[in-house]
Amino acid sequence: MAHIIKTHGFVLNTTPFKESSMFVSLLTKQNGKIRLIAKGVRRPKSRLCGALERFSLDEIIYYHRESREVYTLSDAVVIQAYDAIRAHPEKVNAALVLCEFFDKTLPPEEPHTHAFSLLHDFLTDLTTVEETSVKRTAYAFLIKALPDAGVRPQLDSCVRCHIPIQYNNEKVDFSIGAGGVVCERDFDDTVLFMHHDTLHVLDSIYKDRPVLMSDQTVADLARLLPDYLYYHLNGLSLNSLKHL
Repeated sequence: MAHIIKTHGFVLNTTPFKESSMFVSLLTKQNGKIRLIAKGVRRPKSRLCGALERFSLDEIIYYHRESREVYTLSDAVVIQAYDAIRAHPEKVNAALVLCEFFDKTLPPEEPHTHAFSLLHDFLTDLTTVEETSVKRTAYAFLIKALPDAGVRPQLDSCVRCHIPIQYNNEKVDFSIGAGGVVCERDFDDTVLFMHHDTLHVLDSIYKDRPVLMSDQTVADLARLLPDYLYYHLNGLSLNSLKHL
C-alpha cells in the first residue's frame, strides 16, 4: 500500500532515465536520503523541470511503498533556489561538494538531521561569502561533515598509543591510514607532515570555534582531504572536490 509523504528536501543529484524521466536523490528533513523517480520531468512542458536543480531546497510529495527502494515523485515546489550561488560558477561547484559527499556516503532512509542542517548552513554561508573564501568555506563544511560518514579524524592524541599530541612544533605527523595524528614512534608510510596551524583549524572546526584559514592551511587540506576520503570511505572520490 502506498503512503503519501510530504516533506522538505535538498536535491543532491539527478540522473536521466529513459527519454523523459529522471532519478532524483534527495536529503530530506525527516527521512534522510531517499531516491525518487520523476516521471516525464525532462519534457519541455513539465511543471517539475525547474524544481529539481541540484542543491535546491524543495517541498516534495512522493508515494512511499514498503517493498520498493525508489519511490515516485508526485510534486515538487522550490522553497529556496539559491540564485545568488548559481550566479557564480565557483560557488556552484563548491555547493556540489557537500551534495556529492552526502549522496555518496549517507545510507538511505536513515534520519540525518545534522547532515540536513549542515547542508542548509553551508548553502546559506556560501550565498554571501566572498569568492576568495569559497574554497575555505567548502573545506570547513566538508570537515564538519566527516562525522556523518563515521570518519572524524582523531586530533587530541596518537591514534595508536594514545599519548597526547602537542601542536607546538612546526609540523605534526598526521597518518591518513590510522585516521589521525600520530607520535614519532608510530610513524607510518601514509603520514603527511601537517603544519600545526592546520591541526588547530581542524580542532577548532569540531569545537565550533571561529577559524581563520591561511593559505598554508588551505594547501595542507588540499593534500589531505582527497586521500583521506579515498582511504576511509571505500575509494570515494569527489569529482566536485577536484575542481574546487
